[in-house]
Amino acid sequence: MRKRGECIIDNRVKFKKGFQKLFVRKIKKNSGLTWKALADSINLSEYTLRVEWQKERSTIPYKIAYSLLKVYPFEEWETIQSKWVEKILPANWGQKSAGGKNKKKIKIPEKSEELAELLGVILGDGHLEEGELTITSEFPYEKNHLDYISEQIKKLFGIDSKIFISYTNKNTIILDCYSSELIKFLKNNSLTVGNKIKNGAHLPSWISEKKEFIYGALRGLLDTDGGIYRKQKRYNRAIIEFQTNSKIISHNIICLLKKINFTPSKSTNKSGFLKRYSFNVRIQNQNELHSFFKLIGSSNPKNIERYKYFIKNGDIPSKKELKGAITNFKESLPFRTQL
Repeated sequence: MRKRGECIIDNRVKFKKGFQKLFVRKIKKNSGLTWKALADSINLSEYTLRVEWQKERSTIPYKIAYSLLKVYPFEEWETIQSKWVEKILPANWGQKSAGGKNKKKIKIPEKSEELAELLGVILGDGHLEEGELTITSEFPYEKNHLDYISEQIKKLFGIDSKIFISYTNKNTIILDCYSSELIKFLKNNSLTVGNKIKNGAHLPSWISEKKEFIYGALRGLLDTDGGIYRKQKRYNRAIIEFQTNSKIISHNIICLLKKINFTPSKSTNKSGFLKRYSFNVRIQNQNELHSFFKLIGSSNPKNIERYKYFIKNGDIPSKKELKGAITNFKESLPFRTQL
């Protein structure tokens, strides 16, 4: 049996332009599976299925295309061959013609507050596969934040990324960046491919070298795994809370906060059918809450507008109020209150 990552030696199906994408999407829809589950079912990486094949960057092996249609039928194979397929190519043709597209040269950035912030963002809402970085956020509330992150990736590494609304969930917005060298760099900075919790992803040790690095990392984590929330009804109090399913990441957050003289509290919850743990880290002291926004701040307009609303009204805005504020957002990023 072929191991994942090995070449598939088989004739290749060269679809007419646009039809390979349609073929993959119809198979995905008929299967009712996630991209990962569908890829696992044929011992393939999610990246190859969702990006390389769906975006027609490489051709599909004949036997796999035929088997997928047999398991998740939407049309007769003879019809696909006569109307959708341009020709059948010799083995390895598609792999040879598509090779090297993800080997973009990147700038190697120096250690900086901006790099630390990006690592915090990726540790929070990012996901790494070989050759691809994705960051997933809530639309429309975090569109501006992803725009900012895209600019930072360009500034730090010299490569472009794409932002789009998920076609399976209109409330989800995704940043995609394809670069094997970027993934290699991120892995060298303590991030991991695949499940970051199971694989022990964490912040690199150099983050602790300077206060500015700590500020950047905590800002990135606040803007993805954290937020500002109302403390109690009838009291003009708010808290900053980081929420993660990783004990390692929660430990990173606590250590960094303590290193810059904050006094965080923590709690652990177990919930859901699978009894998964969540680790919460909070800043509850009101003076420390304000100090956080003076020293560290935020690059996510959702958090910025929630904090500004709390300062003005002693409460947290409704989603409708927040959406209106974000639509008219004009602050420069990252945002900090005046010292």
